[in-house]
Amino acid sequence: MALQPSLPPTPPPPMGTPQRGGPPRTPPQPPGAVPPPGAPKAPGAPGAPGEEDQQELGPSLSFMQQPWVQNILPFVTSLTVHAGIIVLGFVAIGLYTHTVAPLLEKEQTIIPEATLADAGPPGGVPNNGPNNDPFKQMMQDTTPDGGKPDGVANKASPTLDLQAAGGGSGDGDASPSIGLGVGGLGGGKGVGGGKGDGSGGGTGDGGGPLAMFGAPGGGAIGPHGPVFGNGGNARKIVFICDSTGSMLNKMASLKNELQKAVGGLKPIQSFDIIFFHDEKCLALNINELESATADSKRKAYRFLDDITASGTTDPLPAIEAGFKLQPQLIYILSDAADFPDNKAFEDLCRKLNPGHKIKVNTILFYENTTEAEQNKDSEDLMVRVAKDSGGVFKHVVMTDLENN
Repeated sequence: MALQPSLPPTPPPPMGTPQRGGPPRTPPQPPGAVPPPGAPKAPGAPGAPGEEDQQELGPSLSFMQQPWVQNILPFVTSLTVHAGIIVLGFVAIGLYTHTVAPLLEKEQTIIPEATLADAGPPGGVPNNGPNNDPFKQMMQDTTPDGGKPDGVANKASPTLDLQAAGGGSGDGDASPSIGLGVGGLGGGKGVGGGKGDGSGGGTGDGGGPLAMFGAPGGGAIGPHGPVFGNGGNARKIVFICDSTGSMLNKMASLKNELQKAVGGLKPIQSFDIIFFHDEKCLALNINELESATADSKRKAYRFLDDITASGTTDPLPAIEAGFKLQPQLIYILSDAADFPDNKAFEDLCRKLNPGHKIKVNTILFYENTTEAEQNKDSEDLMVRVAKDSGGVFKHVVMTDLENN
């Protein structure tokens, strides 16, 4: 077999000539020389300054896409939102403090009557009746004839008239000088009673003094009487009364009037009774007002039973205790303004009531007209104390109550 002659080796292509399947070869460069533009970079050889950064970063980023912006933006947004909420909270509190709160905290305006009306209650119930509407006269629609303007029942009772409506009495005194009994209001078929100088009771038939004929309704339960009279629209009432030795002959009558006044108060009202003699005071509750519930009223009746007239007159401790309870209306009752220091009494009433928010009604309670004439000079002081607070003054003669 013949042998093929061997071919001579192929010489390498000249530098710069493209090789098949690859970029053209460039001649070797001296150390530190910059390759010409477009020349491929040798493996491991450093490129031109900035060239590597451009190839690695790719497209340029917007401001919002900057990493530091992305890190800070959530914090700033959260801070702004919470700061806005706090600012709105302060604004709301400011508006509430200057607009809403004063309206909510504004106390009820107490408007005592120009005179202490003989038929008026300390709680300000202008019309009596069982229908919880004190601003409308009591009316009934069952009996066209026979009604009275001062009637308080839906049907007439054959045994009960308005004179006896204040409840029975142990000594025959049935004068309705302060309150109307529940039986007189047509309140039902239960047992009704009252207390004068003694005690008494009886069974009611739901009738009473017949109201005027008309659209049914009107009237509300409330006390009536010539001693404490009409106190306006007060709901928080304090009775401050004299129990010194000079009140001995008048104490039974005063207790009777207080019992009727308290008995006629409604549960939405509150009250306290404070007596003064010597240098101390005796209170039903020295710390707070009593709600006018049935239990509190019974507690008041027991308290009154234990009161006796003795000692000398010093009203200052009782005045301090009464104003401390922050009522809307205070009654101050005495038989004479012969206090140890009349100026101190007047100054204390003014000092404890700087804003005149508490109305003070003053009463001089005389046994007869002779005593009234003897203590005429007491009226000036009692008038000033009442007038200074926006209250009213009156005097009551006990014999007039007995003749009613």
